[in-house]
Amino acid sequence: MEIQDLSIRVDEETSVPPKLPTFRQGRVVRHEESNYESDFMAATTHIGTHMDAPYHFDPDGRKIGDIELEETIRHTKRADVRDVAEPNTEITLEQVKDRLPAPLEAGEFLFVHTGWSDEHEGTQEFYGENPYYSEGIAEYVVEQDARGLITDAAIDPGDEGYRNHYTLLEADKVIVENVVNCDGLPDEFRTYVIPMRLANGDGAPARVFVIRDE
Repeated sequence: MEIQDLSIRVDEETSVPPKLPTFRQGRVVRHEESNYESDFMAATTHIGTHMDAPYHFDPDGRKIGDIELEETIRHTKRADVRDVAEPNTEITLEQVKDRLPAPLEAGEFLFVHTGWSDEHEGTQEFYGENPYYSEGIAEYVVEQDARGLITDAAIDPGDEGYRNHYTLLEADKVIVENVVNCDGLPDEFRTYVIPMRLANGDGAPARVFVIRDE
């Protein structure tokens, strides 16, 4: 079985959104003191590769614990926009549609592949100078009744609010953010998104992967 892991390895250097705490991990029981190791961790629910639940921006929306895995293992269409993705620049719906292998269909994930995470994760620029998505892209996901959006860059411009988050999450879609290791992905594939099942989570860290030979 050939698996392509699209998940960030999380540690204290992992980028976090503005105003959110960085990841912390510490020892509760040490090998030196006992015959095993046990750690604790403290982190935002939006650390590393993660999934946003509707509740993140909709107080009446579903939480991570309410979302079944059948909803997060989905056929995916990839729009490779790396040739037009520039820092602090909007990616348009026309650019995405021109690079899709076929129109997005109901129940699918749309992955807009900018290349940003693979180049800038763990740097100051990751959440400050990223390319961002036009509002039309989120509206397209909703209009096509797709399951949600997979991203390798922050989808909203930092100084203009969270318009795409509201559009998607108020429509009961999910957002899978900050995938990495995306080189070599085909234009269509099945994405496995396995978030931590936090009963009351507005989001959760997720292991995201593709089985290349299925």
